[in-house]
Amino acid sequence: MHNIVPAGENAILIYFGNKIDATLPEKIGNFANQLKDTLSDVVIDVIPSYTSLHVSYDLNKINFQTFFNKVETLLDQQDSGNSVVEIQTTHIPIYYGAEVGLDLERLLAEKNLDLKSFIEIHTSQAYLIYAIGFSPVFAFLGEVDQRIQIPRLATPRIKIPAGSVGIAESQTAIYPADSAGGWNIVGRTSLDLSLNNPENVDKFRVGDQVKFYSITRDEYFKNGGLL
Repeated sequence: MHNIVPAGENAILIYFGNKIDATLPEKIGNFANQLKDTLSDVVIDVIPSYTSLHVSYDLNKINFQTFFNKVETLLDQQDSGNSVVEIQTTHIPIYYGAEVGLDLERLLAEKNLDLKSFIEIHTSQAYLIYAIGFSPVFAFLGEVDQRIQIPRLATPRIKIPAGSVGIAESQTAIYPADSAGGWNIVGRTSLDLSLNNPENVDKFRVGDQVKFYSITRDEYFKNGGLL
């Protein structure tokens, strides 16, 4: 079921549920992509979250009621199973080393794990993209295995290097650019996930998946990784 409510002069909020549910990101992500494809002439922006989708549209081209009706028709098609978008999995190399994993040694000690076991746990599954954060390339991924879940830092760092992968509670994520943050940093990717590369704008979509794989220190530096 869904619920559509006005969200300003030229925007609506579409609620797909009232609590975080692992089945929602795929539905929300699929519908966001369908909206952008089907109503590209009037849709300005779509912003997915854990349970809803914020959609802004061009009032110069369409009025609220007409847009509402079009959106509702598309939602009905999705509910009837006529709208399917293939899930994509993005594979990202991570170097799990103390030089870049600022909280790695502490996490291993607290969880009574050796590095090999931690890497196996963190890389063993594909993570669902639940939501997009402060940047279109900051993806909230879950669910992290309970064996390596850990609370956010009590005091956030002023600067976390770009490419750092962190864990906070049941989620994991990669910082695409240098920024402040309170996640526990366990490694780093050599990939440039910043918006300096325009191809990254649509790299992560709600409902898709991300899978990490471990690389060695030499591989990390060979591929342009920095300390």
